[in-house]
Amino acid sequence: MTSVLRLRAVSRPTALLALAAALLLSVLVAAPPPASAHDTLLSSDPADGDVLETSPEAITLTYSADILAVSPVVRITDESGTELADITPTVDGPTATATLPEPLPAGTHTVQWRVVSSDGHPIEGSFTVTVEQDTEVVDEGAAAASDGGGEAPAASDGAQDESSAAPSAAEADEVDEQGGLPLPMLIGILAVVVLAAVVAVVVILRRRD
Repeated sequence: MTSVLRLRAVSRPTALLALAAALLLSVLVAAPPPASAHDTLLSSDPADGDVLETSPEAITLTYSADILAVSPVVRITDESGTELADITPTVDGPTATATLPEPLPAGTHTVQWRVVSSDGHPIEGSFTVTVEQDTEVVDEGAAAASDGGGEAPAASDGAQDESSAAPSAAEADEVDEQGGLPLPMLIGILAVVVLAAVVAVVVILRRRD
């Protein structure tokens, strides 16, 4: 009888422990797995709030992990909400690149993006970018500046021609001054000198005779 009571006393804690373990296991099995965090946007080029002189050629988005190339979208609107571009970006690992079909006009624009995270869930967000000048205006100003700059060398070339011509005239005058008497006059003088010498010789010879 005593052994039976001892067996019952020992078996009760064991049964309670087994029951508690079974309950804990069932709770762990029934509990849902922890949700994985979605990918996030790490950076963009241009960045949120950037003020650019002219429109960028493309918008690059970099995420915390490789995103899925499933219907990515980059949409750009102006201050009034008018849609300026609806672009399907190119996905390469964690980077999505949206090439602009046309330059953005001057103003503050909202860039909205939507991609599919690596865990299969869509994520989205937005940021703003300000463009100070229209690209066409800047191009016209650059063209005008280049045209104006092309005239300056022509003037300098003319100045060089004049400066080069001036020494030529001076050199011509110097040559005239250094050249002495004209050739016919020199021949006449030489002839007179020779004639005088001949007369002198004749006079001397006659005196000796």
